[in-house]
Amino acid sequence: MKFYAEMLDVLYMREFHAIAATLAKLAKDCIMILAQEQMHFIVNEEHCSTSSPLVWVSIASKDYFPEFQMTPARPEQEFIVLVMSAMHLSRALAVLRSGSSSSVHSCKLNLKQIQFPCISVIASVVSPSSSEPREVVHDVPVTVVPPSDWISYMLPKVPNTQIVLGIPSLRLLRSLIDKLKNISPSLIFHGSTAGELNLVAESDMATITTRFSRVLLHKPDQEQSEVGAEAEADVSCSVDTRKASAFFNALQLPNEEIMIGIDSERCICLQLDIRSNVVLHSILPAVCI
Repeated sequence: MKFYAEMLDVLYMREFHAIAATLAKLAKDCIMILAQEQMHFIVNEEHCSTSSPLVWVSIASKDYFPEFQMTPARPEQEFIVLVMSAMHLSRALAVLRSGSSSSVHSCKLNLKQIQFPCISVIASVVSPSSSEPREVVHDVPVTVVPPSDWISYMLPKVPNTQIVLGIPSLRLLRSLIDKLKNISPSLIFHGSTAGELNLVAESDMATITTRFSRVLLHKPDQEQSEVGAEAEADVSCSVDTRKASAFFNALQLPNEEIMIGIDSERCICLQLDIRSNVVLHSILPAVCI
């Protein structure tokens, strides 16, 4: 069993750290699934507090890693599955946030067996006081999941949604939901094919509705959409406000647009396209009002 990957682009290294920092804010542990051309991180509800949502990130190896090698324990196996502390991984990658005092030339990830299995994060750093690079090494302990237990760590599937709306102001949405969590335990997402999204918070004292109009309407995949017969359709779903707030407050990525898919009375699917082949997903299950 072997794994080795190397990053050379500073922007990609910062994004990779931002992904790890986002996961660290959502859960104590995270799952890393390594495939031949993909790397996945999962924060599963079974492994975190009830106030945190299900989140997973899929990364195409060619986008971040010029060199990416994965050899499973046996030829017939497709993956290496690891469980690790999300906080430890985020701290190990914190050196990639290079500031004016130093610059990072490269970062290597290496699965090693020392006294315990670990992912070694090896960053090549150059400081202004010296032209010679130095290596900063952090060993993040991991638990190797045997194939017999992989069924408990399967990559989630993006649920079918009847409407997908693109919201261009992620910062505004985060601030709004953070305030609404103090008003109502549930939050209703109400979208329409006319390009409108309403967020509704209800309490005994008041009902607050925030309307986003002229938002970008994304078409769901043909096999996913079974409601496309109507010219204009309204879809709504109520979710736990704390889970929605936990997701938006955890985001450390600079993206401004987020896609919100609504599956009536079942779930809200949130999608952040970091790059064309680097995508963060979250599912907020429906709650009864």
